Amino acid sequence: MARKYKSTGCARIFLVLIIVAPIAFFVASYINGSDPMETIRSLFNDEESSTAVVGTDRIDDDSVTELKEQIERLEKDVNYYKVESETYKKLLDECQNARTQQ
Repeated sequence: MARKYKSTGCARIFLVLIIVAPIAFFVASYINGSDPMETIRSLFNDEESSTAVVGTDRIDDDSVTELKEQIERLEKDVNYYKVESETYKKLLDECQNARTQQ
C-alpha cells in the first residue's frame, strides 16, 4: 500500500502563488471594474514607454527654484546636525573623563 503524500509548507506556498494569487487578482480587478487582462498588458507596455516619457519631460523654472530651496534647507539641516553631533561627542568625552577620574 502506497504512502499518502504529505505536502510541505514550501509546496503549499507555491500552490498559493501559482493558483490562488492570480485568481484573487482577477476577482479583485473585476470587482474594481477594470479589465484584468488590460491591466496586465499595460504593466508590460509601460516598461518600454516609461523611458521615452522621462526624456521628453520639461522642467519649468518654478520647480527648479523649489528644488534649489529644498537643497539649501536640507544643507542647513545637515550642518545643524553636524554641530549637534560634535556637541554631544564633547559632552560624552567629558562624562567619560569625569567617570575615569573618580
